[in-house]
Amino acid sequence: MTQKHEILLQDETPNENRRCFLKTAATLSTACLPALLDTKTLHAGSSEDELAYLDATEAIRRFKAGVLSPVDLLKAQIARIERYNPSINCITHRHFEQAIKAAEESESRYRTGNARDLEGIPVAIKDENEVEGWQVTMGSMLLKDAEPAEEDAPIIDFLKKAGAVLHIQTTVPEFYLGPHTATRLWGVTRNPWNLQYTPGGSSGGSAAALAAGFTTLATGSDMGGSIRIPSAQCGLYGFKPPFQRVPTSETSYESLGPMARNLTDMLLMQNVISGPHPHAHASLRPKLEYPLEYSPPTGMRVVIDHARGIGPSDSEVDQAMQITISRLKKLGCEVVVKDLQFKYQGDFPTWAKGLLSSSLGMMIEAAAKRPDDITPYVREFVNKFQGQLGPRQVSEAEQLQSQYQRCIQKEVFTGGFDAIVMPTMLTPYVPADWYTSQEKHFVYINGKKQKNTWAFMATWIWNMLGRYPVMNMPVQVGKSNMPLGIQIIGNTFDDLTCMKLAAGLEKVTPPLFAGNRKPNFEEINAR
Repeated sequence: MTQKHEILLQDETPNENRRCFLKTAATLSTACLPALLDTKTLHAGSSEDELAYLDATEAIRRFKAGVLSPVDLLKAQIARIERYNPSINCITHRHFEQAIKAAEESESRYRTGNARDLEGIPVAIKDENEVEGWQVTMGSMLLKDAEPAEEDAPIIDFLKKAGAVLHIQTTVPEFYLGPHTATRLWGVTRNPWNLQYTPGGSSGGSAAALAAGFTTLATGSDMGGSIRIPSAQCGLYGFKPPFQRVPTSETSYESLGPMARNLTDMLLMQNVISGPHPHAHASLRPKLEYPLEYSPPTGMRVVIDHARGIGPSDSEVDQAMQITISRLKKLGCEVVVKDLQFKYQGDFPTWAKGLLSSSLGMMIEAAAKRPDDITPYVREFVNKFQGQLGPRQVSEAEQLQSQYQRCIQKEVFTGGFDAIVMPTMLTPYVPADWYTSQEKHFVYINGKKQKNTWAFMATWIWNMLGRYPVMNMPVQVGKSNMPLGIQIIGNTFDDLTCMKLAAGLEKVTPPLFAGNRKPNFEEINAR
C-alpha cells in the first residue's frame, strides 16, 4: 500500500471532482469503443472465440510467422469483453486505447525482428499492482477516489519491458480480504463456468477474465490463497512462488505470481516477472529460470493430505483427489496418504491475527472509522480482531509457523518425499455474493448449506509458510460445471520439483478450454 493510499484512507472527505473525472473518462472510453472494435481486421483463418482463448505460446508463434497481429488478438478479446462482461463483472477500469497503441508497437517489433519475451500478449492486471497513471482502489469505497499511481510496480515494470499489452484492471474483494470477489464499490463478480458461484478471491477478477477469454495472462497476488483459490474455481494454473521470488512487499505471507490457462503459459510469465528489482528489497537473487519442458516424474514420492482437519469436503473434491492419486500412480509416482495435522479450529485465527497485525492493520483501522462504507466480511474482521492485533499476535503466528514447519519437514521432505498434494478448496460451491450479508454467509457441501465458516479453503497454511512454492492445477469439471483443483507443494524454494510434478500431471489430465470444455456463462443450481 502506497503512502497516497494511507493518506486517502485517513481522509474521510469525498473528492467530487475526482469522481466526476472518472465518470467522464469512462463515458469517453465507451464512446470511442466502436472505432477500436473494427472486427474486419480479425485474423481471416480464426474465429473471434478461438483467438480470445489462444495460448500465449501459440500466439507468439503466429506473431513471429506473420499470420496473426497482436492488434487482432487484442481486438478479439475486447469484443468478447463487450459481449460477456456485463454478466461476469470482472473489470474495474478498461485501458483499450492505450493497449491498442501498445499492440501496434508490438506488431511493428515483430516485423523488424525486435520482439521481446511477451511481445503483444494481453495481460490483465489485478487491482493491486500499480501502473503509472492507473488508479488502485483495493475494491474499497474508502479508496474510490485514490490518485493514479506515479510509477510502475516492479512486476509491471518487468511486464512492460517484456512487451506485454496491459488492457484491463480486474476486480478484488475489499482490501483483498475474501475467498470471493464482491464489493460495494464494484459489485459482484461471477464465475464464467457457472454464474451462481464465485470465481474466488482475492485475484477473482483476474481468474474470471482468463476463464472468459478476456485476456491471455493475468497477474495475481497470494496472501491467504488469493492466486490458488480463484485458479481452482476457474480451472486455471496459478502459482504462489516462494516469498521474494517475484519482487513484492516486505510481508512474508505475500507472493505475487502468474495465472494462465495452461502450465507453459504460466511458466512463460513466471520467467518474466521473477528476479531481483532495484525498487524491491524483497526480491531474491539470482533470478531462477524455469524450463518450459520437464522430464517425467517417474519415481517421485508424493504425500497426499486430504486436509481433513481443515473442514468437511464435498464428495466431488474427494473424487478429484482420488483421480489425482490414480494419475500419479499412472505416472510411476509413489503415493502415501498422511495427515499433516493442519487444523482450522484455533490455527486459522492465529494465522489471521498474525497476518492482520503484520500487514493489514492500517486498513482495519481505517475501516473501523467508517463501518457504513465497508462490506460485511470486512466488518467482521474489524469487529472480531480490533484490539487483538499487535506484536503478541505476530509472535503466536510465528510459533505456529515453526510447529508446522517441523512437522512438514519431518513427515515429508527430510523423510525422503518430494512433494505434497492437497485439495485447494474443500468445496467449489461458494455463492458469488458470499457473505455480502449475514444471510448469505454459507457455502454448499454435498448439496447442503454450511453456515458461518471459512473452513472451505486449504490454502492459508502455505502463506504462513511462505517459502514453499505452491501451485494450483485443474483436475476436472464437476457436476454443476464448476472446476476442481489441487495444490502441489514443493520443498522450500524448490520451485522446479513442483513444476516437474505439475508438468507430468498435465500430460495425463484432459485440458480445459479446449473444444467444448469452456465456460458457457450460465447459472446452474447446486446439486
